[in-house]
Formats: sequence, structure tokens, C-alpha cells
Amino acid sequence: MTTSKEFSAMDHSALPSAAAVTDRLSELADARPTEQIPLVTARLREILITGSDFDDVYTHVLAAPGKRVRARLVLACAGLLRDASPAPAAIAPLHAAIDMACAMEMLHESSLLHDDICDGSLLRRGAPSVPAAFGVRTAARAGFHMAGVAMQTVARVLTENPVVFASLGDAPGVTYADKLSDLSYGQLIETLPPAVDPDALRRHYELVAGAKTGTLFRLSCSYGGTAGGADHDGLTALMSYADQLSMAFQIMDDVRDVEGGPELGKDAGGDLERRVPTWPVIEWLAMRPGAREMWLSADTSTEFLQADLVDSGATKAARGVAMRAVETASQALDIFPSSPARDDLRELLQQVITR
Repeated sequence: MTTSKEFSAMDHSALPSAAAVTDRLSELADARPTEQIPLVTARLREILITGSDFDDVYTHVLAAPGKRVRARLVLACAGLLRDASPAPAAIAPLHAAIDMACAMEMLHESSLLHDDICDGSLLRRGAPSVPAAFGVRTAARAGFHMAGVAMQTVARVLTENPVVFASLGDAPGVTYADKLSDLSYGQLIETLPPAVDPDALRRHYELVAGAKTGTLFRLSCSYGGTAGGADHDGLTALMSYADQLSMAFQIMDDVRDVEGGPELGKDAGGDLERRVPTWPVIEWLAMRPGAREMWLSADTSTEFLQADLVDSGATKAARGVAMRAVETASQALDIFPSSPARDDLRELLQQVITR
């Protein structure tokens, strides 16, 4: 396990303090996590735009920020017990949670830079991807640099809040930075699917989703929950929440990749074009006579696959699986007292289904 002592040994002296958001911290201290997201946006700009060679890349990335799901997870998990009675022995201040949220967003953005390189994606969130706009070499270097800055940020938060994070890594089954390599593992095994068999493909899909999407969701919940004083049982519940959220999130991304739409922000059908067996495809293979042969045939067009996946009911079936995952995730939060933070985590689940 990675401990706070190991993190504190990293050189993070060059990182700026949280000066840019200090003036607004007090007025938003009791706000809902979604209302605190602007603090994350301001802080990210302060951390990343520093006069380095990557300023243009980071300005481009920050101009299309996405939905800040991982930041929202950190902030919500950090606030679950803020008003509990009795209160946890130690809770990190809001500025520490903001910086941890920034770290999770930077890790996510860095992974997207490399995803777009691997997938040859020209669009990201409706704008040119970083590899398309700046070149593959620059995108790769920026991705590594941003990940490094993210880990420096984590190191500083842990060093500045030793009591809060004193037991980091003690709870078995709770994901911390020692599992960060699962992101790369997920990207790798996604390209190595098993034989075209629905049961084998489901197992493979769950493994990929848990690694590619679930890793940062679990990290966001574990660091956020620890910052908020959650005990072992609470952190375990948050890991269950994160796992189910990641499953629903990935399935719904797959559904939108099939169905397209103005909110997709990238070319629809990209996974189908590359013959990636997403969850709607797995449902289609299980229910559609002759689907296996069509899937393997080079003569089957992406346009035909998109239409047939919808007409066959495969995308509807996939939505049903995502909805069941959302219900399980919501139940995992019952361990925590009623609070705006818990409400926000449940609202996020509904938004994953309807967005």
C-alpha cells in the first residue's frame, strides 16, 4: 500500500498554494458538491497554467472541461459526514478536498490524452482532441506531465493533513494510488477480447470497465471518503458504490456510442468501427440470430450494426443492466446519514442514466 510517508517523500515544493480559491472557500463551505465545482475549475487553472511548455495544451483541455464527475465524487464523499453526530475525529478542510478533486480530474484528463492516441480519436467533447490539435508526441508528453502534477498534488494534500490520512491504506479492499496502474491494464486488455461468446465477453467487459472507468471512481471515493473521516465500513460501501457507478457509466457511454446524438461530443460508432465488444454488442450477440457471423464479417458496415443494435432491443437491454447497477449503488449509500452530499451522489446515479 502507498502510505502518506511515501507520498510526502515526493518533491512537490513547486506546486502553487490554493490562493486562487481561498476567498470563495468560506462562502461555499456548506454548499452542495455541484456548487463547489467552480472552485475546482479555478484551482485547476492555477495548478496547470504556469508558463510551462504545456500551457497551450492545458488551456485547450480546460476549455472543454467535461462534467467533472470525479471531482464531484471527491467533494461529495468528503462531505458525507461533515454534519454527522458524532462527527469523525478528523476531517480535511475544504481546500484540501478541492485539491484532491483537482488531482483526480488531472489523472482523468491525462488518461484521455493517451486514450485518444490509442484510439486515433480526432474529437473530444465536441472539439479537436489533443493529439489532433497538437500532435501525438506532444499529447503523450502532456499526458505524462499532467499525471505527474496530479500525484504531486495528492502528495501535498496528504503531507499537509497527516492526521486525516494517517490510516491511508490500512483498510483492505479500498483502492488508493497503489492501484493506479489498473488504468493502463484496462486499456491494454480492452484490445484483447476473448472469443465471441456472450458469457466470456461479459466477464471481460466487467474487468475492463472496473479497470478503465472504475479505478478513478474508486480513487475519487476512497480519497474523498478518507478526507471526510469515513471509517472502514464507510469506505467499503463507497467502493461498492464506485464499482456499480462505473459499470452503469460505461454501459451508458456504450449505448450513446451506438445511438449517437448531439451530446456525444465525439464520432458515434467508433467502438463498432473498431469491433470493440461493448455491452450493447454483447446483448445483441446473445439475442440476435446470426449476430456472431455478422459481427465477424468484414462486409458488415458500421451503419448496419448501429441500426440493428437499436432495432433488436440490445441497447434497451443494456440500459436495463445499467439501471440495476444504479439501484445497487444507491443502496450502498444507506450506511451514511441523510445529507446534501449523499443526495448528490444519488442524483449523480440518475444523471448517468438520463444524460
